[in-house]
Amino acid sequence: LRHLKPAQFIGRVRFRLARPRVDVRPAPPLRERDGAWCEAARRRASLEAPGTFRFLNESHALSDVGWDGDQVAKLWRYNQHYFDDLCAVGAAERAAWHRALIARWMRECPPAVGTAWEPYPMSLRIVNWIKWILAGNERVSGMVESLAVQARWLEQRLERHLMGNHLFINAKALVIAGCFFDGPEAARWRATGLAILREEIFE
Repeated sequence: LRHLKPAQFIGRVRFRLARPRVDVRPAPPLRERDGAWCEAARRRASLEAPGTFRFLNESHALSDVGWDGDQVAKLWRYNQHYFDDLCAVGAAERAAWHRALIARWMRECPPAVGTAWEPYPMSLRIVNWIKWILAGNERVSGMVESLAVQARWLEQRLERHLMGNHLFINAKALVIAGCFFDGPEAARWRATGLAILREEIFE
């Protein structure tokens, strides 16, 4: 414990004891766009076929390893839930794969259960889903509603006990979600994220 900052120690206690509730209220309205979308930086593709991922030099089919469990390493699992391929090279050519994968994720990864809903992979997924929508892809039914549920859950599960890149990525996701949605709830996400970023950028 001597290596932890006081905020991390307090954060660990709070994170373990907290019992947040899943909030499935209707999503806030979307913010009106007033400019052209600037294409995001492109990553290397990681979806080799419908439902087949390649991370860390290992390829596995979703039908074989599912979304959770110890069939693969934890870091491989994390990558699986990032949805980085939505913003990868050639993503437009795999749009149909992406739509099917997003729909499957929403069916098979219920709120607050498993690796899918851990704050770090959720933070990256929120941003990737929003980028994918803003790039002009047709939204999957229920996707916006799921994004709102994820942002609400993330707001309650910020990784202050870990700090570093985890808390930074949490904050980034809240800012992006707060810009994507509109209204008081979105403004709160944005303000929370910006406040954390101001601290973390200095750090």
